[in-house]
Amino acid sequence: MQHYIREQIDWPQPFPPEEYAERRAQVRKALAAKDIAAIYVTTPANLTWLTGYDMIWYHSGNLTGLLLRADRDDTVFFDYHTHSTILSTTPEIGRVVWLEYAPAAAAIETIAKTIAEAGLANARIAIEPGGYSPDATIMEALGKRLAEQGTTAAEPHLVEELRLVKSPNEIAVVRQAALIADAAMGAARDAIGVGVMETEIEAALMQSLMKAGGGYPGIRSMIGSGPRAGTHHSAPQHRKIKAGDLVFIDFCASLHRYHVNLNRTFSLGEPDRRWTDLMDRSAGCIDAICAGIRIGDPWSKVAMLGKRYVEEAGLQKYVWWVGGYALGIAVPPDWCGAYWVEPHDGLPDRPIEPGMVFNFENQFDVWENWPGGSGAAWIDTLLATESGLQPLSKLPRTLVTV
Repeated sequence: MQHYIREQIDWPQPFPPEEYAERRAQVRKALAAKDIAAIYVTTPANLTWLTGYDMIWYHSGNLTGLLLRADRDDTVFFDYHTHSTILSTTPEIGRVVWLEYAPAAAAIETIAKTIAEAGLANARIAIEPGGYSPDATIMEALGKRLAEQGTTAAEPHLVEELRLVKSPNEIAVVRQAALIADAAMGAARDAIGVGVMETEIEAALMQSLMKAGGGYPGIRSMIGSGPRAGTHHSAPQHRKIKAGDLVFIDFCASLHRYHVNLNRTFSLGEPDRRWTDLMDRSAGCIDAICAGIRIGDPWSKVAMLGKRYVEEAGLQKYVWWVGGYALGIAVPPDWCGAYWVEPHDGLPDRPIEPGMVFNFENQFDVWENWPGGSGAAWIDTLLATESGLQPLSKLPRTLVTV
């Protein structure tokens, strides 16, 4: 830790110290309820949520982590000397223990000994298995080493679940990210033209996001035109847009790593009427969901209402996917975590609470050779408020002609 550098911090922090203290208090309460003495947090998004730490390279052997106790707000951050500047300019990080890059066994031994020296040698310690950094073999080795001096508990979702309901400060950031998203979509729309490459649209998009103070998203943008207009999980290519093409643009605006997802489809010139009809009929899905949901309803009801609307609109034959997932802090490569609107992987359903943020998608593939493209879609991000669900974008979900 370079304290002289910390004294030179002259830019605003994402949240005040009290916000981070409250988050740690929530984790301590959750740990105590499960009779767990401490947790070693390694999930990148959780580290950011708890401390404001923002680092770009979580490789498979990275054991960067935070030891958080249940009995008091006494944390220890574990990291490598190469990140001295990041740590020094992150005010919520106090005590630091340095790790060695290789071998991983050395870092694991440092973590175990520090935990023992903190009086937790025989305690029950939680770890976060199943993440993408570090990889499973290293997490298994860490768990085995900690079990030699106490007991361990696998808690992959303990902190993530606490992140589902946003604080007023977080909601303010999410709302600002939504404004940034709408502006960036406008910049992308304005970049569409004959002979323009998909990558040029991405350039306009990213310039808008960055100039507005946003950060690079936790997921790459998805942009496709013409025969690629039904693209899913595909980055922009060097294809040049032609008159009559549909253009699919799906991205996240990220502010302080909080993500707002937005997807719209455009047509360069008048589209085939079948595309217009599909998107016109689909656009009311969000309105139906918002009208049918009340605070306290099960989250899965959102998916049920969305699917029912699409079926009743006669669009089921074209569906690629209709659904959504929780949004919030995201660090590449993951950006949505384990909690989906329609629960999966054994996670329980849960009631909708004010402060929850999630997206909802209508994604269509059309394999009938309609002129202009292979598919179309929209995505909105929804915020749960005391009075119900609120879409955060002001842009139309219908097919927009450029």
